Amino acid sequence: MDIEILKQAVMDSRDGITISDNCRDDNPLIFVNPAFERMTGYSLEESININCRYLQGDDREQPELEVVHHAIANGEYCLVVLRNYRKDGTMFWNELSISPIHDEAGAVSNFIGIQKDVTSRVILQQQLSDEIHSLEKTKSHLEQLSIKDGLTGVYNRRFFDSQFEIQYKIACRNSEALTLIMIDVDDFKSFNDIYGHQAGDEALIGVANGLSKSFQRGSDFVARYGGEEFVILSSGMTMDQSSVYVNSLCQRVRDLRIAHSSSRTGYLTISIGFSVHQFTPTNTSNLLLAQADKALYLAKERGRNQCVGF
Repeated sequence: MDIEILKQAVMDSRDGITISDNCRDDNPLIFVNPAFERMTGYSLEESININCRYLQGDDREQPELEVVHHAIANGEYCLVVLRNYRKDGTMFWNELSISPIHDEAGAVSNFIGIQKDVTSRVILQQQLSDEIHSLEKTKSHLEQLSIKDGLTGVYNRRFFDSQFEIQYKIACRNSEALTLIMIDVDDFKSFNDIYGHQAGDEALIGVANGLSKSFQRGSDFVARYGGEEFVILSSGMTMDQSSVYVNSLCQRVRDLRIAHSSSRTGYLTISIGFSVHQFTPTNTSNLLLAQADKALYLAKERGRNQCVGF
């Protein structure tokens, strides 16, 4: 091909083209085309006989520069995107590819660099990335809303219903005890009547937080079952261990010292009914739920502020 055609192609290219001399110290530029001059604002005279690192200015903390240095040291091709700076100080994103040119002996005599201003592309990618991140956060937030109670922040009834069967089957498969604990805040209607619904909401949040800090194992969880009722699902406890645990829950709520003038103790309390799964062919998750519900009814019937278990 005619050398003049190649020269014209280089000079008319829309991409910046540079050639550096690998046989000289610091690999200085020996040629830049007009597109490079327009892209950077530096003239041919200002650009040659110096290393092209001047395009990064003081912005040297770019991991991609190590990729370039490694490629030059090993006579290899590389493609990177760098933050470069024009003569007027404005930053642009430069997609740089460098390729080695070998002499007759096979040694790398020069590197040819192709420079593309990809600022618009990088900005678009960043915007898309930000939008994707925002959408992921929104999705995560919506997912949390679908399984968390909006007031107390603990799991909701929907989550409990879905997890109850799963945890029950796991417990059966592993021959592991499963304790279902149903909790009711005592005299909560009168609490609302006396102190107002805002205070009632704050009391439920306090109770939920107290219950959340009491778990025995990572798989245990508390859910708001409805109104002033909560439920806890816990695995691996015997009947005696469950009894000690639920009594500690009652004491934990007493220790909150939430004043309740119509309560016999003077403070907000809870009643608890619990049932421990026994592995027999006739037992089902529904039976476990029914037993815990019945136990809760007996705890309230017997005067509240206590625990009953089956």
